[in-house]
Order: sequence, then structure tokens, then C-alpha cells
Amino acid sequence: QALWFARFSRWPQRVLMGRRGNSVACSDASGDLGQCQSKRRLLPAIAVLVLSGAPRLTGGAGGITDDEFLLVSDGKWHRAQRKRIAWETSCYYTYKTELPFGCQYSSSRTQAWRQDPARKEQREVLVALYYQTGGAQGLWRADENWGEDTDPCWDQWYGVTCDEHGHIISLELTDNGLVGTLPSNLGRLTSLLKLDLSTTAPEYHAHPNVYRNRLSGPLPSLVDAARIEEIEISGNEIDALPWDLWQNAETLRSLSASHNKLKDLPQYLLRFTKLHTLELGHNEIDDEFPTDFGSLINMRFLQLEYNLLQGQVTDKIIGMRLNRVMDLSHNPGLSGVLPEGLIIEWKEQEYISILNTTISGYLSSLCLDVPHCWKFMYDTHKDLTWATANDVPDIVNYTMELALSGR
Repeated sequence: QALWFARFSRWPQRVLMGRRGNSVACSDASGDLGQCQSKRRLLPAIAVLVLSGAPRLTGGAGGITDDEFLLVSDGKWHRAQRKRIAWETSCYYTYKTELPFGCQYSSSRTQAWRQDPARKEQREVLVALYYQTGGAQGLWRADENWGEDTDPCWDQWYGVTCDEHGHIISLELTDNGLVGTLPSNLGRLTSLLKLDLSTTAPEYHAHPNVYRNRLSGPLPSLVDAARIEEIEISGNEIDALPWDLWQNAETLRSLSASHNKLKDLPQYLLRFTKLHTLELGHNEIDDEFPTDFGSLINMRFLQLEYNLLQGQVTDKIIGMRLNRVMDLSHNPGLSGVLPEGLIIEWKEQEYISILNTTISGYLSSLCLDVPHCWKFMYDTHKDLTWATANDVPDIVNYTMELALSGR
């Protein structure tokens, strides 16, 4: 069961990411050893990961990666999850001066709480989002407890998660009927770690998704959200990413914006060294294919299908040595040669997709006419010079022996 959860579901990842769970921070310099007793709820989730065997990263996820699992890492990722302790789970050990009697609801009405500059500004940003995207007009699927007279943390606004200090760390309003443009001050959610305003699909089994989000215009600057790790805005009508998104590169791990109307790739891609998921498929991106992709040393999932990319793929993409999925299909103007070095260097590769491109070379001869070119379809090199004795399958040896025996 643990193996199934770890490999095929997002449940353990969501627990680890702290949607409603707790976190381990006993060795965190910012923590108090006396508070360690309150962090044990995460241990079952960690056990799931430890028991999972070969570590994997859930496709397109924003959580823990394979080289951050406890069995193969120094635990740095796990210690850093102190920042994801949810508000409601921290109440029994809080030590805030404005909450001298702990988390009593009456405290949410005090001036000390409501007039705190940071909390007040974040509440105002959410209220602006509510009015600007149809919430006040009754268009949202769910808006439990949202309102100017309530508090996002104390009253648990739908889709909002606060940290132990009463600051907003997650905004998740997937398939919620959001319509219009986003407020320009969205980035003033300065503690935000995750932004999810996506649509999962336009329809299900021929039934339209009546609550799909239809956000339009540009995604506002998130420079002030200096801790953000996950951005998921797929399935909208957004036409531009922030021009200064590169200033979030030090923390950003996952950027998913497929099925929008984007025209450009993010600027200064070489700065996004922590990015492990980049999903920009089904847009209108007509940029030149950048050599910067080779600098994305943590990239696992690169999906740029159904765009208007031009230029050439070069040997520099080999730098993405942790890559598992690269989908460049349906970019007719994209040319160049896929380097044969991918066979050796991309050890974790699952498949590449270059259908309906003009990419050439040996790998192209094997992969150009299939939607998904799985690794087993191209990793047997034409002369096997790349392989060691341990890499050659037994069936190859048996076949050669039969051929040489003359039988």
C-alpha cells in the first residue's frame, strides 16, 4: 500500500507539502526543541516515502523530488517544511504576543490582529481577487467564509492556507469559476508558497466543465512573493507571464501554464536552476528555442508541445541530465539535431516527443513518427559502442550466440 501511494498518487506529496498537515523542524535553527512534540504528524507520511522503494517524482508535481528523499539525501528538504505548518495545527503551541491566551476566536476581532500591516494587506489582496474575478457576483463554485468582515485564517476561507504566523502561504482555487483579470497587487501575498488557479480540463466525458477558470490578461508580477515555489495557472486565457519572473528563480520549482495564450518563454531561463517542472504546452509561443535549457540542471518535466517554437535544438540540452519527459512535439518550425549523448547522459529518461517537428539526426530517425518515443525505443544504439557488458540485454547475447553457431 505504501508503495502504491508513493508511486501512483499525489496523496503523500500533498501531506508533505503541508496542505493540512504538520511538519518536522526539530533541527531547524528557527525552531524550538520544545516544540518538536507538535511536529510528529508528518512522520507517517515520511514513512510512506521511505518504504516506497525506488524514489520517484509525481509527474508535474511541485513537491519533493527523488534526490530529496530521506534515504538518499541529508534531509534538508524535510527540515525546510517548517514554513508549511498550517495555522490551525499550530494553535496549541503558539507564542505570539497578540494571542496571549492562545487561539481564541475572539482574538480575530482585536485591533492588534486585524490591523497588523502584513495581514491587513494580504486580506485586502484576497478581497480584491474576490471582487475582480466574479466571487462577489456569485460566479465562483465555492467561496465559503470569504468576505470583508471575516479573516482568511481564523475563518478558513475556501482555498486559502495560512502558516503559523497568520500569513497566507497557499491559494488553491482550481475549477472554481474565476473569470476576469487578476489584481495587479497579487504579488503582495508575500509569504505565498503555492498559487493554483488552474482548470483541470474543459470537459469530462463530453460534459462541459462549467466551473472552469477563465482568467485573462497577464499574470501579475510576483517579485514580492519571494518564497513562491509552485505556480499552476493551466487552462485559462492568460496571455503573458511576468516579465520579471526570473527574480523568483531562486525559489521556483514548478511552473505550469499550459493551455493558455502565452506568446513568450520566461526570460533568463538559465537562472531557473531549481525548476523541475516547466509545462507550457498548448500556447502560442513563437520564441527561438533557447540554449539556456542546458542550464536547468534540476529539470525533470519539460513540456512545450503545440506551440510555434523556432530555431534549433543543440547539444547544450544534455545539461538537463535529470530529465524524464521532454515533449517538443507539434512545433513545425523547430529544427536541429537531438544529440546522441542523451542515450547515455539522461539516465532517468522516460520518453521524448518530437512528432511534427523538423528535428533531424539518428534519434529523430527512430522517434519522429511516434507520439511518445519511450526510452527502450531508442536507447539500443546502432553499434552498441556506448554499452558495457552489464548494459546489453541477455536476449541480445543469446541472439548473437545463435547467429555465430550457425544453427
